[in-house]
Amino acid sequence: MTVRSVARMVVVGLVAAGSADVAMAQEPLRPFVGLWRLVSWPQRLADGTSRQGANSVAYFVYTDTGHMCYVAMDPGRSMWASETNPTAEEAIAGIAGVGAYCARVDVHAREGFLLHRVEIEKVPNIVGRTRKRWFTFDGPDRLTLRVDPAEVVPPVVESTLVLERVRK
Repeated sequence: MTVRSVARMVVVGLVAAGSADVAMAQEPLRPFVGLWRLVSWPQRLADGTSRQGANSVAYFVYTDTGHMCYVAMDPGRSMWASETNPTAEEAIAGIAGVGAYCARVDVHAREGFLLHRVEIEKVPNIVGRTRKRWFTFDGPDRLTLRVDPAEVVPPVVESTLVLERVRK
């Protein structure tokens, strides 16, 4: 056996091992990959009452590259008097009625949670933070994400997003 053929075998082995590592790393992502539509966003409040999250029209996209993006809006936002020239109040209300971020995703399947490592966010102060979401699947097309209790803002004490996979 020549040095060249040994080198080839080593390179092929490393590439194969690397491919296996990538495939194994992607495996926990597989159930999440796709486009998801928000079905409901129940929030339990400190006084025991419940409400739906205001930004109730939303989509989540999870990719096989370990990324995700979320965009949502409050369907009750007021229309602007001028589509191209909103007043300051209209612009602020419009931005307040939208949520959006993109993140790298780490799946901790055994423990039942995801980490969203925020890279893009509507609120610049949140870029670089990690958001934890506890997950459960109800079949392959229904996903529930519960916001980690450390992240909810009073008066909310529990916030759960119920998602449905978008199919053709």
